[in-house]
Amino acid sequence: MTDTNTQSDTVGTTEAAFLLNISTARLRLLLRQGRLKGAKKVKRFWVIPLNRRGMPEITPGRRGPQGTWNKGFRTGNTFIHVL
Repeated sequence: MTDTNTQSDTVGTTEAAFLLNISTARLRLLLRQGRLKGAKKVKRFWVIPLNRRGMPEITPGRRGPQGTWNKGFRTGNTFIHVL
């Protein structure tokens, strides 16, 4: 059996926070609560898998209001070229 995850299927905390449009501190809190599907800690770093849309999956909490983080597909970075 082969491993289907490649290096591009996973991200670290900084990139995952950018994709979800939340702070890294909020993402670390979600990681401590075990709310990111498939996330695991390798030595000192978190490895967060991406779903088919290229976003980390967060399981909903049991209490409080629904999360308002960005759940859409991020098309890519915007670059401004100055001449």
